[in-house]
Amino acid sequence: MLPKKRLIFSFTIAILISLSIFFRKLAITRGVPPLTLLIQFLIISSLLLSLNIFIFHKKYLKKIEGIKYREWKNIFLAGFLLFFGFFLSNSSLRLTSSINYSFLNKSNVIFIPLLAFLFLKERITKEKIMLIIIFAIGIFFITTSAQWIIPQPGDVLVILATLLFSIYNIMCKNLGRLVKSEILSWLVTSFAATFSLMLSVILKINIFSSQEIGLIFLSGITEALIILLINKTIQITNMTYYVLMIMFSPFINLILGILWLNESIKFIQIIGGIILIVSGIMVQRLAD
Repeated sequence: MLPKKRLIFSFTIAILISLSIFFRKLAITRGVPPLTLLIQFLIISSLLLSLNIFIFHKKYLKKIEGIKYREWKNIFLAGFLLFFGFFLSNSSLRLTSSINYSFLNKSNVIFIPLLAFLFLKERITKEKIMLIIIFAIGIFFITTSAQWIIPQPGDVLVILATLLFSIYNIMCKNLGRLVKSEILSWLVTSFAATFSLMLSVILKINIFSSQEIGLIFLSGITEALIILLINKTIQITNMTYYVLMIMFSPFINLILGILWLNESIKFIQIIGGIILIVSGIMVQRLAD
């Protein structure tokens, strides 16, 4: 049951990540400022995860008393990484297409295994190294059309955001051994929402703006589910397996971007996508 459960979780996360990228890009395209979008959807995500705790997992509240000072510091830091990661992520979506963002976001297939090796002592086999190399080639084809070009500012922001999210995931993997996934998701997102509220006060941003509120609400729902499911998934599998199993999300964004955002992709980028698909099929061999 465990392999099936983690496969279902990973598949669901990949779909939700694609939808989150699409909803946020569409909102920004329709004129919602990236900072306003960030603040509003983080608040919505925090509220939804709070409801999840107080309605469905109230018994877990007692476990908060057992969280030690060191864990609280790490939860606080994880919340900041989540907030700043989304800050860079939203900023990058203003500068690049959702298709390009989604494929560049797969640079986590390089970051996460390396971070897991350094901080979680997860083993890096020859098979994992080969898959990482193959993924890197596919990402290169997709993001540069196989040309040696200087990365655009939006591309750099995507990669930086992905790095922060990768560090955040590694921290949550460690914290999840001591704190229930539901509690961890709620606390981390609440800290991130608190940071966003502080930013809104400093910059005098209207957090009650109703512009494209439907898209922002959908973003909040998807991000709440993503945060919760990721924390559940990484506790039942290793980080490399997890990150490789969500690799197909760019293809959903490819379809959504072409059909609804008038975005395009070149033939060589499709070749890169095929490389990613083939690599994804091979990933089952990396199961725990």
